[in-house]
Amino acid sequence: MVTTTESAGIVPHLGRQEAKRWQHHYLGPEHLLLGLLRQGDTPAARLLRAHGLDLAAVRAGIDRLIAQGVLPGPQPGDAELLATLGIDLDAVDRRLKETFGARAYYHAAQRVRLRPTHSFPHAPLGGTPLVCWRALAMAAREADARDHHLGPEHLLLGLLRDAQDPLDIGLSSQDRRLRGLLGLPDHGPHPIKLLVEARGLTFEGLRAAVLRELDREQ
Repeated sequence: MVTTTESAGIVPHLGRQEAKRWQHHYLGPEHLLLGLLRQGDTPAARLLRAHGLDLAAVRAGIDRLIAQGVLPGPQPGDAELLATLGIDLDAVDRRLKETFGARAYYHAAQRVRLRPTHSFPHAPLGGTPLVCWRALAMAAREADARDHHLGPEHLLLGLLRDAQDPLDIGLSSQDRRLRGLLGLPDHGPHPIKLLVEARGLTFEGLRAAVLRELDREQ
């Protein structure tokens, strides 16, 4: 089993913060890329910036992909969706606390939040649907092949390997259903591929640069 370094372990959490900028209720490869950049002073982040993929450039690229319909725009939250059915979530919240007490309400909410299962596949991070599972799996294989702890550079290699395949490679029917619910396409070019190529870069060049960095760390 591959051990994840602390610097790599925080990347999905930083990515989820970036997802909230667009009101995206999932963690995608594009958010992981931003999570890598948010770390600032790692070899992976420095390498990306040196190739023109800094935080501002990637955020602007994601805005373009949203405008083109490749990625979804802001998605309504649970409260907004329930309001369309005439349900006031704040009123329900107050009524539950009044009926059962704030302490019982808190413990019940914690049990739900920390449930080990979820209706969607690949859903860690408090139930956030994970649609970048291929990239994470490939990152683990990159680290394992070198007998390394999984670090940010392996995450970047995983993202690059994942992005070389079209979106529909390896998707199960459940994955397709999830992507449909989230407003994500289930075929066509990978968003990371579009972000990389928009800067005039190639996967081969970026991968070679990451591998050189890993060799220097040995």
